[in-house]
Amino acid sequence: MKIGFFAPLTGPFAGLGIDAKKGADLAVSEINGAGGINGKKVELVSYDDRGNRAEAVTVVRKLIEQDRVIAIVNGSLSLTSIAAAPVVNAAKTPMVVAYSNAVGVVKGHEWVFRWASVADVQGWVMGHEAVKAGKKTFALFMQDEEYGRGIINGAEKALEKLGGKVLYKKAVAPSEREFRAFLTEVKNLNVDAVFASGFGPVLTAIGRQGWELGVFPKAQLYLGCDMNEIDWYTGIGQFGDGTIGTLEFLVPTDHPFTKAFHKRWQDTYKTPIVTHEAGLTYDAARLTFDAIKRGGETREGVRKALAATKSFMNVSGINVSYTELREPMLPIALGRWDSKVKDIRLVRVVDDPQLIDPRPWYRYYK
Repeated sequence: MKIGFFAPLTGPFAGLGIDAKKGADLAVSEINGAGGINGKKVELVSYDDRGNRAEAVTVVRKLIEQDRVIAIVNGSLSLTSIAAAPVVNAAKTPMVVAYSNAVGVVKGHEWVFRWASVADVQGWVMGHEAVKAGKKTFALFMQDEEYGRGIINGAEKALEKLGGKVLYKKAVAPSEREFRAFLTEVKNLNVDAVFASGFGPVLTAIGRQGWELGVFPKAQLYLGCDMNEIDWYTGIGQFGDGTIGTLEFLVPTDHPFTKAFHKRWQDTYKTPIVTHEAGLTYDAARLTFDAIKRGGETREGVRKALAATKSFMNVSGINVSYTELREPMLPIALGRWDSKVKDIRLVRVVDDPQLIDPRPWYRYYK
């Protein structure tokens, strides 16, 4: 049976898509190694959207009309997923979005399901954690696209509620890599903390350049989920020590399922690093396969099974509940970078429904 997949496998965002495909490929290998679904092997039909909105629409149409896939596992960005969602919805083909965090990916599209937090939730948790830690003044760096804007929207709402003061805010393009002038302005303001949203290269550049200028670690750096991206692991080193991320899972954990997964991952890919994109896409594929088992091999059956999902265990071994909006109540793993172990250490898991509920954020988006 054919399952569709698309992601940026070339171009400026290829690192995200390649890792996402590794997660999907491992999930397919596992399900086929166990006999497939109802005795049938899964074929993953994959396309490269190059991180381009128009290309995402083209490849999704190919998956639906030419390849006639049962369902789609989306390993792409928020910006491309928002473009693809109306096409999927009109064709009545179920799609599980792995790591696209913008509200607009799912809202209004009953055939689209998410296996990631809403971006605003990450910022909301970030703001609460920072104020709880005694931080009072803040600088914000916002990657200027749907995902980045969502994180900062959540953070600003938290700071407004809790009395934090934003002294600086800068919108930056996803392609921006030079932040020294902006960070010098932040240094002169002597803020307590800096919040940054963006893809891995943006976050790594901010972290490294800010450390070199003396902004960090004097000011605490808080990042969104793309801290758990390969660029951070390979590019930050000691310049990121103490940075805190609002993440959607961490591997390894002590859960037997996670330990077994991590061993298979290392045996397959010869690395202990399981990035944000890889882990979430692995889970999105597993959720899709589970829905096919429950709902049958028709698109409508898969959609109904996904809609009926009450909970599903993620790669960290946490049972995650599902809401009526086709959004998970995904706990946020607070992690702290430690260059001595070259990994993100778990601080704690945030599972307070008042902090992780995606539903309140829908009102901010048409």
